[in-house]
Amino acid sequence: MSETHGEVLRKWLLETMADLEGSALRQTVHQRFFELFRARLTPEDLKPRVGRPGGESAWRNNLDSLYDRLKREGVMESSTRGDPWKLAKGVHVRPPVTPSQGAIDEENLFRDFKPQNSSDYVARVQGRVLQKSRAHGGLLNAYSEAVGADGWQPRTTVWPRDLELRRADQVWLAEVKIVYNGNAMHAVRAVLAQLFTYRHFHYGLETRPGLLGVFNEPVGAALEELLDSFEIAVVWREGRSWGASPRAVKAGLLPGSR
Repeated sequence: MSETHGEVLRKWLLETMADLEGSALRQTVHQRFFELFRARLTPEDLKPRVGRPGGESAWRNNLDSLYDRLKREGVMESSTRGDPWKLAKGVHVRPPVTPSQGAIDEENLFRDFKPQNSSDYVARVQGRVLQKSRAHGGLLNAYSEAVGADGWQPRTTVWPRDLELRRADQVWLAEVKIVYNGNAMHAVRAVLAQLFTYRHFHYGLETRPGLLGVFNEPVGAALEELLDSFEIAVVWREGRSWGASPRAVKAGLLPGSR
């Protein structure tokens, strides 16, 4: 088992700071963090970090590095050695850190959007003939075209990612999933894994996009809340229209909400 993922560690640290009313000395933050989340730390988290004095655990070293990053992002207030760790004023969740981008000419809006084939196709597997669905491509096309009408530039030429959306200085990474037989759990788990994996390998710390899951039907309040806890916006198809989570609406990712 590997060390706890950085995004999870980030969520836990912010929850710890909230529990400490937004301000506490480093030692107190570490102590309270361990009290709250020790049962969820992995064996690798608890191992001494090689090269660190006093056999400091990996999670402590990772927490300090995360704190420095959050200060650079403006989520935590600047400080010097010995100062308390403090949440920046007004911080509840961190907005996406995206690169600056100028206005996009409407003629170039769909420059990097290539419609995918949404028709069914036939696959022969070990002597059997299976009817395979391209519903994923149809949903991707429909959402890209709908959100593109609101001024977003959809890019589907970013394999293995499904979709990247750009507008002004905003960048969002989207994964599109089909919910089968009303069971959204599998689709939501896949979205969680793929979004964090692709963001980690395809974007730097200073160009991290917002995260978006697009589904062919509502995933339900519990799973929507799960995704939102990881700062993932949610959009879903509702007949010929679209529905969205509050995070998605606020970001302008609900088609027709501009």
